[in-house]
Amino acid sequence: MKKKMIKAIGALALLFFTLVLLPVAKLAFTDAKIAKSLFSETYYVKIDSDEYDFDVFRDYMEARGWKEVDQMGGLHVFEKDGKRKAIANTQVKTVFVDGKLNFKLKYLFN
Repeated sequence: MKKKMIKAIGALALLFFTLVLLPVAKLAFTDAKIAKSLFSETYYVKIDSDEYDFDVFRDYMEARGWKEVDQMGGLHVFEKDGKRKAIANTQVKTVFVDGKLNFKLKYLFN
């Protein structure tokens, strides 16, 4: 029974690492400004203090061929090749500001 519990905790830790820490590590150790969560439509962002996180995200999307076609409050709609993708402001989470960890990490989990 104890071995099963340890394996379950290990599996949860691995899942946590994959979902959150791997994209954050990509931002920390590369020049990337955006990293996408592996299993959800959450994007982690690295910005400078004079930048706004969604502007950096918008540039990221446009560099990949997506064009913003509509905005309804905090919901932004992008289109590419007839496909639409809606991204809310809350799906873009600032992890680093000026190369320093953003201490509002509670937003990673909301």
